[in-house]
Amino acid sequence: MVKSINSRDYNKWRSQFPQENSSIGFVPTMGALHQGHLYLVQQAKRQCSQVVISIFVNPRQFNDTNDLENYPVQLEEDFALLSKEGVDIVLVPSIQEIYPPNDTTSVDMTSYAHLAQGLEGDHRPGHFQGVVDVVSRLLTIVKPHKLYLGKKDYQQLNVLKAMVKKEKFALDVIGVPTQRASSGLALSSRNALLSEEGRVRASNIYEALQCAKASALHGEGLDMACAKGKAFLQAAEGVTEEYFLIANRHTMSINEVGNPEEWVVFCAAHVEGVRLIDNVEVFD
Repeated sequence: MVKSINSRDYNKWRSQFPQENSSIGFVPTMGALHQGHLYLVQQAKRQCSQVVISIFVNPRQFNDTNDLENYPVQLEEDFALLSKEGVDIVLVPSIQEIYPPNDTTSVDMTSYAHLAQGLEGDHRPGHFQGVVDVVSRLLTIVKPHKLYLGKKDYQQLNVLKAMVKKEKFALDVIGVPTQRASSGLALSSRNALLSEEGRVRASNIYEALQCAKASALHGEGLDMACAKGKAFLQAAEGVTEEYFLIANRHTMSINEVGNPEEWVVFCAAHVEGVRLIDNVEVFD
């Protein structure tokens, strides 16, 4: 059975494993787990002697209070899934453990702020600052050797890689490919908020991304690739585009995107009032 603990008990557990004689993999989550999260866990188990999952709904990364209030919480179901995967420890810290009273400090992102601009950075003000703040605090508690993150949140992955380097955390960041339903829909905790028909409609996001990717691979150029993907998405019933853009996979720039080998196609859209994001690498 999976063991759920707070940060104080985690420190006792962690002391059993000296840094030089263990390999701890860490998967930070906000719960409402799905097969995408479990794939991260499986990758961690293949490479590490112990695997730690955290479940913490981070208020700092929500710029919409309704989004925070509606975020699904299902701890018992999450524990059951993790138990089947043979997870060692689930860290479930309280808000006071992560953000002690009167502690309003934030990580300085100045040196990599450019990675957080555009795309999600434009549409969710303060989001990446909140992500960096919580992950840095979780890493300080967990002290892992490897951090596992999904490529579905591609911009976030790049921002966190930069944070880990700048803050000198002694660990490897592992980007794991996006897991998808048979329809192509990227697995996400938010999918639980969609009806069956909504999930079918949402699969058009992936089809639009693939349309743009195919255009790029045929050498049709940035503008044409974007135009074809956007046209496909806009023709899809029940899907409202927020943005559809190509950016450089390293710099996240949408202005200086480099060669097609460096392109990633990004999309954010709304289905049944649920905001969904996805991306595909042109050359994966």
